Amino acid sequence: MGVIHKLRPEIKQSIIDEKKANPAISCRSLSYLILQRFNIEVSKSSINSVFKEAGLSMAAARVPKKEIIKPEPVKPEIPIPEAVKAPEPLPSEKAPEKPPVESPKLQPGPRTDELPLPPEMPCTGAIFLKAADFLLGGSRRVAELIKNSLNIDNEQIWSKTEALIYLPLFQAPQESRIGALQALVGRGIPSEDIISYHNELQSVTTLGNGISQIIGDVSKEARCIKVDFSTKDSLYIDGQMYSVWSTPHTPYDFSTTIYNANSYINRYFNNDSPLILFTAPGYNAPTKEFFGFISGLESQTKNITGLKIYGNKYEELDSITLEGVKKRFFVFAMWPWQFVNYRKVVKIGEFKPFYFEPLELNLYLADIEIELMQPDAKQRLTLKGCALKTLLSEKTRVVILSNLSLEAAQPENLANIYLNRWPNLGETFQDYSRKIELFTYMGSSQRFFSLENLKTDQAPLGTKTILTDYLRVLDLYVRWHFLPEGFKEKDFPTIKEQFYGLNAVVKRGNGRTMVKFSPPQGYLFQKELEYACRRINEQEIMFADNTRLWCLP
Repeated sequence: MGVIHKLRPEIKQSIIDEKKANPAISCRSLSYLILQRFNIEVSKSSINSVFKEAGLSMAAARVPKKEIIKPEPVKPEIPIPEAVKAPEPLPSEKAPEKPPVESPKLQPGPRTDELPLPPEMPCTGAIFLKAADFLLGGSRRVAELIKNSLNIDNEQIWSKTEALIYLPLFQAPQESRIGALQALVGRGIPSEDIISYHNELQSVTTLGNGISQIIGDVSKEARCIKVDFSTKDSLYIDGQMYSVWSTPHTPYDFSTTIYNANSYINRYFNNDSPLILFTAPGYNAPTKEFFGFISGLESQTKNITGLKIYGNKYEELDSITLEGVKKRFFVFAMWPWQFVNYRKVVKIGEFKPFYFEPLELNLYLADIEIELMQPDAKQRLTLKGCALKTLLSEKTRVVILSNLSLEAAQPENLANIYLNRWPNLGETFQDYSRKIELFTYMGSSQRFFSLENLKTDQAPLGTKTILTDYLRVLDLYVRWHFLPEGFKEKDFPTIKEQFYGLNAVVKRGNGRTMVKFSPPQGYLFQKELEYACRRINEQEIMFADNTRLWCLP
């Protein structure tokens, strides 16, 4: 159950609008949507209260389901890369025969609504694919389409849909495979339910085109966000919110999904969450765009009027108008070698121990106040924040600054805000600089994430085929954005062997889903695994149970 809040009118209206548009939507799904749009956790009971107030609590009408042939109580075959074995098609629909493939078996488990999940379970490297799905938002949209098509209101639909997507990856003996699959989707769904659900989908012939359209939509990337001001000037923020830019020519590697870009906009521009940039732009001096951006977040005379999302080919994908004038908040990092001649430390406190629990880091913090100067615009800005060290004996590693209130900008709170978004500090800066350099020298010849990079054959639009295609899209995203440069051209079986098949343990608690990997002795890709974990930890992956994903290599 989520945390109960006094709901703002716009949140209530969003709940009502979603319910009217989709009467079959569940409270759980709505809770997750609200979390993404407003960065607020809302309990199912609160959502039900909104339904009652609006007179929307009547259960959605249902239509009788078609009779589905249940599998015999023997282990049905699951060809790889297909999902669960479907019922035999009618003669008119019969697909060309394929040679048999040696495959694992899935034994139906005992029939029950849902099995309880222990706090610690075996998992696998398929968690990388689930992280990619969070950013793409594909399984959620597919599940909503299925719920509407079948006219059902079942909170397990999303998890069952995920199970069908990931099922081809699990080739261990049945007992551990089902347990790892349940850990991955976060629900104790029995194997019999997964088989029945698959059979039910096979009876709905209209789903293929809809799911295919969803996959195409979610696979589009946002390269940057244009910020327009009331003063008619503008600037750009890259899709992953690394920094502020003067042009839309940001590195392709800093792109994100449309779904994630809209999530950022809702969180940072429509609500009161601070926008957390990885670093202030500029080396010798702060850029004019950066000073202009900060003043536009705070000023009454210069305010942000709208945002435009641009794709990897600089095409406009979406336009958002921001109404009214309001103060918005920001957090960013400044490195010791930045702005040496254009900064002045007003005061700095005593360094005290600080423990960052998610990554088990011991750090040291001191409150700090710094004045920054922009020489071209002749502007000055004083900000408060915290200086951070990893050892008391070393020099300051980074300074985190913000315009948050004095109480919210206390060193411990500010460090938690920043490190939850950008936990890797120096390593991330090296990766950031390397990607900028690569784009500077190879920008015109670089490729970007696109379904054109998937060399797929045209296949019938069956649900089974489409979900397998989406699994390949997730794999492509993992290779493109989570793994080091050399893995973009690898194929699915290779990445499956090297990463998705890794054993891991997942622990849930304290608002976190912690995944700890245990590679085999002599594992050759430890550095690449560490790299992937760091990139995922920077994405603020939130699961449907409102827990944050952290990966430990």
